[in-house]
Amino acid sequence: MKPCHLIYLSLVLSILMGCVTFSARHPEFTSGNVFDLLPGMTQKEIEDRFGSPDRIEKMTIGAKTQDPCPSLIYYYDMRKDRIGNYKHIAYTNTFYFVMDVQPPLLRSWELELIYP
Repeated sequence: MKPCHLIYLSLVLSILMGCVTFSARHPEFTSGNVFDLLPGMTQKEIEDRFGSPDRIEKMTIGAKTQDPCPSLIYYYDMRKDRIGNYKHIAYTNTFYFVMDVQPPLLRSWELELIYP
């Protein structure tokens, strides 16, 4: 094989490898499966649909009100990049579960990035 062919082959391979690294972080978030989300879905139903979350947090929502609600929060980080020096990750899809009942039930959600 000629040296120019090796250079050409390595260039093609590096382009293909570059495309692989830019793939979607959670490709399962599509317009086809996010529009039928409903309050009251179980934690397992969300995991079956979108996979395991990147981060999980437990907190009390409305702690200073008369009716605080213990909650479980699932974070799906859609991109690796962060905003400035803050720990906030750009494009995070977030699910809030009520923990007063078992299994935890979906209360609300925020979707920042959906793939077509």
